[in-house]
Order: sequence, then C-alpha cells, then structure tokens
Amino acid sequence: MSSLASLAPFVKPTGCTSMRVLAIIKRLIRPLMRPGSKPKVGHGGTLDPLANGVLVVGVGKGCKLLGTQLKKDKAYEATGMLGFETDTLDSEGKPTDHAEWAHVDREAIAGVLPQFRGQIQQVPPMFSALHQNGRRLYELAREGIVVDRPPREVVVRRLELVGNRSLPEFELSVECSGGTYVRTLVADVGRAVGSRAHMTALTRTRAGEFELGECLELTDESTTEQVLEHLQRHAVKF
Repeated sequence: MSSLASLAPFVKPTGCTSMRVLAIIKRLIRPLMRPGSKPKVGHGGTLDPLANGVLVVGVGKGCKLLGTQLKKDKAYEATGMLGFETDTLDSEGKPTDHAEWAHVDREAIAGVLPQFRGQIQQVPPMFSALHQNGRRLYELAREGIVVDRPPREVVVRRLELVGNRSLPEFELSVECSGGTYVRTLVADVGRAVGSRAHMTALTRTRAGEFELGECLELTDESTTEQVLEHLQRHAVKF
C-alpha cells in the first residue's frame, strides 16, 4: 500500500467538510500502511460544507497531481434564491442586503446570463480560503474585517437557467474554470436583475475528467477493501 499512487473521485456529502472526507479515507487505509507510517492524502479542490459532489482525492504520489487538478474545469448545478444576500453569499451566512424580487421573472434571469459567460473578472468572496497578507480571507471575515479583493480572471464556459423552480428560487447549470466561485455568480446574477440573491445548494457534477457517476460514496459501512479497490482502479503511474 505504501507505494500506491492514486487520483480518485469521491462523493463529498452535504454538511461534511472536505477535510472530513480525507480523514475518513486516512482512517480506512491506515491498516494497510507499514507500522509507523502515515498515509499521504490530499484533495484537488475543496467544497464548502453546504455543497456536495465530486471531490478528487490524491493518495501517495498521486498528491503530486493535485496542483494540476485544481486548475481543471469544473461543472456545477447551483440553486439560488432571490430577495437577499448573505455575508457568505450562501444560506449558511447572515442576511446582509435585502431587495425586492417580485419584478423578476425567469426571462429576466436568462437575459442577464450572457454577460457572465466567457472570460470575466470575478471578485472572490470574503468567506473564502484565499490568502491576503499572510491570512486566509475567511479568518478576517470572521473577525468582521472586510478588505479589498482584487478581481480575478475566470472563464465561464457554460451558464444556463435550468429546471422549473418557482421564483424566488432558480437553478443554474455552470461549467467553469478552476477557481471560479459559483456563489459569487449567483449573487452577481441577483444584482444584475435588480435584486439580491444567495446560493442555497450546490452540486459539483464534474471535476476535470471525473464525473459524479464514477465517484465512491463513503458511508458508515464503507470498508478498507472498498476504498482500496477504488484507489487501485484509479491508480496513476509516474
């Protein structure tokens, strides 16, 4: 096991942190390690606790590929709600800015989406893991400190209004470059239609070459053998 190099997709469930998924994998593969050695495990792009879906995990030398994985395109299904923003731009945050939404219809939402497609400049949210002056932005945000964040260039390859949800809820299908904040997209769409919005649900359906359907979902009944088989199926060579 100590020589296994793998880059494998797992399901991160809603309400669970990405680090918790890694901890479960470490616990399950630890019996396969040499005495005194620790499994090397990392992920190729975190998902917030609110979100679920594809989490790409590197094991052993497979961790060397995680930097490349971070930059790869991702696909998401996101649900937004009009009426107010929150400090985190999702439903886990505190409401900050309310606005009427009754004037908005589905056609209005669809009509503003083209301005967010292609190569765009996006200001990252304060509640994010990005570093500024040696500290993560979410650490500053929790202290009530708001700092200027320079916009970053991202690419939104696909952005469509999907589903049949009744307003104030709406659903977006997104394909974008690594580093794109979908909750920021949701909030920007809310502002573009003359209201405010925050994200209430997010599923990552693809990360790079990995689709949701090929992910292993960990449960209380998951075994070391199941995880090892999945890792071996996605073994990588150097």
